[in-house]
Amino acid sequence: MVTRRWNGSDAAKSGYVNELFSALAPRYDVMTDVWTFGLHRLWKRQAMELCHPGPGDRVLDVATGTGDLAFAEASAVGPGGEVVGVDACAGMLDVARQRHRGAVEFQEGDATELGFPDGTFDVVTIGYGLRNVADRGKALREFHRVLRPGGRLMVLDFSTPTSKPLKGLHDLFYFGLMPKAGRVVAWHRDAHHYTADSIRTWLSRDELQSMMRDAGFGNARYVSLTTGFSTVHLATRGES
Repeated sequence: MVTRRWNGSDAAKSGYVNELFSALAPRYDVMTDVWTFGLHRLWKRQAMELCHPGPGDRVLDVATGTGDLAFAEASAVGPGGEVVGVDACAGMLDVARQRHRGAVEFQEGDATELGFPDGTFDVVTIGYGLRNVADRGKALREFHRVLRPGGRLMVLDFSTPTSKPLKGLHDLFYFGLMPKAGRVVAWHRDAHHYTADSIRTWLSRDELQSMMRDAGFGNARYVSLTTGFSTVHLATRGES
């Protein structure tokens, strides 16, 4: 049960989100399957193929949640590689460790203060977690720091379809149904405030691309999935 109340300040928001997701962790995957009609699994698989972690790569999955993306990445890098999953929510990591024991190293940590040396990883990924980070620019700069020169960044996030009929359905679902459902499935009266605030503060595709470039990344581009309901953002750390 979540005991904190929703508060718009960054510090309070971070604590509330961590506590809420810890409470949701045991049923989080089922909820996400229902909310996205199972498409989030397909989108993560497509995103991983686009950032192509290969045999022997060292991969960092930030905001790893229950670890499904990190586990898929572990299969891609093979026994000669390494995958580390980082999340600020201890409850999520408990579920991840139970489900993917031995395949991935899971650590508690914040996206804006990753405790790894410069140039540690070949690939950094974050799937649907950047919208929960209070300082997204700082997180992107931290991703840039821990990547080696030539290393690859993949950010997977929800998006808004460009088609007007699909956008209408999107808005009805995300701004109408999801905030109300959030209150029910989280067993907490404030959960709909978090859901609504998270949706309102999604970055547009152009905003996220601009932030990636400001963080020092080059070759920034995005690929829309399922007519724009989700977007894979890709970039590379330069040699400098």
